[in-house]
Amino acid sequence: MKQKIALGLAALGTAAAMLPLFAAFEAHVINVTAKIENALRVDPHFLNFGTVFPQEKLEKPVDIQLSQSFQAEPRVDDVEYFIRQKPKCGITWNNGTEIDLTADSSNPVNHLYTKTGHWVKDQGAWMIDCGTPPRTLTTTPNAETWGPLPVLCPYLSKHSEVVHDAQGVFVGYEDGALPSFHEPWDLSATSTNIKWNDVHGRLSKAAHDIKDTWMIDLAVPCFGGYCAQDWADFVHGINPQADPNAYTQPIANEHKIFGCDLWVEVEGVSEN
Repeated sequence: MKQKIALGLAALGTAAAMLPLFAAFEAHVINVTAKIENALRVDPHFLNFGTVFPQEKLEKPVDIQLSQSFQAEPRVDDVEYFIRQKPKCGITWNNGTEIDLTADSSNPVNHLYTKTGHWVKDQGAWMIDCGTPPRTLTTTPNAETWGPLPVLCPYLSKHSEVVHDAQGVFVGYEDGALPSFHEPWDLSATSTNIKWNDVHGRLSKAAHDIKDTWMIDLAVPCFGGYCAQDWADFVHGINPQADPNAYTQPIANEHKIFGCDLWVEVEGVSEN
């Protein structure tokens, strides 16, 4: 029995030693390449409402369209996407009333020193993680701070194009709609799950729908106990389901720069 085992191992070793010799006689190479392009084009990249005042309502358009590469590719037809709101981080000074919005000289659509903040749960408590500062912070003439900006997201509405019937009566929106005075996310108290309050859109070459124009409305909040008597009417006129008291800002945030990042993400591409 021992002799048979020894022979078996010897044969196995011989086969293993000869295997590379057989493999070296022939080889085939499959070259794999792909040109990766964006399916969507989004304009503009910045929405700056400037200095605003409580209970103002301002709006700016955002165009989301199929990229030229996507339109030229016959294999694909439509794109489904969503718009998601996330916290914004920046370098500020003077108690958050000034911010560094330096643009990238080689790519002016990018701010060099702002980032998207990400919700993380640490020891049972949710916090906005901004990561490391994008540059060295200065202490003179003003002490700079890196961190999340006061959140502007709940005050931003997102409405796709209005749809009317044959008589010109409003019947709804082409894609999604989300009024101001809403909760942009729901953070679970018992897990690390986040439920996002997204709006969804769809573009299709076959339907000759290659561009959506979304209106981003800013409904400006009031601060502390300094809200006008018609604050509740202002809120309910925009979102009847909202609690006006939930959307006032603490007086400590007055004069500060608020921020929010809108992420346009592709969630599906259909082929012809």
